[in-house]
Amino acid sequence: MDNGVENLIRLWESLAPGESILAEYDSLVLPYKGFHYLISWAEKRGHSIMIIDVLDTLYLYKTQLKLAGVDTGIIDKASVVKIGGRLKVGNVLKRLPANDIPKLLKDFEGFYSEYLRKVQNHSGIVIVLGLSKLLLLAESKFEGLMVIDLLIKYTGTSGRIAFYFVNVDVLENSSRYLIPLLEELATTVIRVERARKEEDIEPYVYVTVAKAINAELEGFKIKI
Repeated sequence: MDNGVENLIRLWESLAPGESILAEYDSLVLPYKGFHYLISWAEKRGHSIMIIDVLDTLYLYKTQLKLAGVDTGIIDKASVVKIGGRLKVGNVLKRLPANDIPKLLKDFEGFYSEYLRKVQNHSGIVIVLGLSKLLLLAESKFEGLMVIDLLIKYTGTSGRIAFYFVNVDVLENSSRYLIPLLEELATTVIRVERARKEEDIEPYVYVTVAKAINAELEGFKIKI
């Protein structure tokens, strides 16, 4: 295990149950690596893993991992809630259509509240993939704010750490006002950026903690 991955694990070990972690990246970053490190760490720690998969984002991550020669067996075992999309990846517990945001949020809340009751005595992580796509589907600012409001409701959930993977390029070009709202609700904000040397893109990324409820983590920077 290299120092970059070890430092990522140190970061995750420093998070408190109930936190909401916003992982921001742009379209030049391949976030599947961080995703795989995260679920591998969670499995080794005995945490339950729930993945909220918006519009087949999990399929994209799994395909990229396979192309990179990484074993994807851990994904096949994970519990998954699919929001939109058609492709089955993982142990799909629930499918919810994405064409009606208010109904989607109501149905999701009913399912997720029951799920939390069942696992309330176990530690776990919840990973939301493709959140920027869901926000892009919102037909009004009100619907976008409804999504944010639901995320706020589950911040502080006992025993759960939630990770939201967000492509900020998507929101910059469509619903820019949502980025600061997501950063406001998050207890920790992590920015993932491709390293650059002058005009050339380097083959590694920097993970920087831009905000943290644990003050010791602020400014923490990892090269992976």
